Amino acid sequence: MKVTVINGNTRHGSTWHCMDLLKQELSRYEAIEVTEFYMPRDMPHFCKGCFSCFLNGEETCPHAESIDPIVKAMEEADLVVLTSPVYGMDVSGQLKALLDHLCFMWLSHRPNPKMFNTVGLSISTTAGAGLSHTTKTMQNSLKFWGLKKRFALKEPVSAMKWDEVPTKNKAKIRRDVALTAKKIAEKVSNIEKQPSPLFRRFMFKMMLGMMKKNTWNPTDRNHWEAQGWLSGEKPF
Repeated sequence: MKVTVINGNTRHGSTWHCMDLLKQELSRYEAIEVTEFYMPRDMPHFCKGCFSCFLNGEETCPHAESIDPIVKAMEEADLVVLTSPVYGMDVSGQLKALLDHLCFMWLSHRPNPKMFNTVGLSISTTAGAGLSHTTKTMQNSLKFWGLKKRFALKEPVSAMKWDEVPTKNKAKIRRDVALTAKKIAEKVSNIEKQPSPLFRRFMFKMMLGMMKKNTWNPTDRNHWEAQGWLSGEKPF
């Protein structure tokens, strides 16, 4: 199983330990090959809002040198993992900056067919509140990228450091991680037989009509045409 992990920070705190537990649990089912990125080390730039990726192609992004390796790793993965502790009731600024850069891959722009048989997972921890909103931010990207199956681990740790997490909380986290890893392994093993998400079907149908009339963004339209979607070919 190929796994691409995008870490929202560089700390080896509670969120990182949850991700590490997940890798251990996944390896119980099959050999895993993990590619990891750490924000902001591997993508230190904020999106400039220049629209170049939308209008001229992602290769024209001023930060394409940092974005391209991450996208390629995502394309090759069976499982894409996004992780972030809660920062101000949301994901870290570093991770949000990356997600902003990847909006060109959304179903409403240029969905990447290589992501359509991929499983996604978000992992978040907090000493206090904000898990739901933080998880939603990551899940929105996984959903709009068109991933077939999505899972979430959101764990209240009641501590600022992993070593200080109460024993009861760690036991629950280990149970949650083990169960999630089992579900992921099952989905990855027969992902092509899994039904396409209703949301993806809805978005594709809606955007298909819009792309046929698209005169404002030839780059997006050309992508849909090149995939054969405008002439009736189904992406899933």
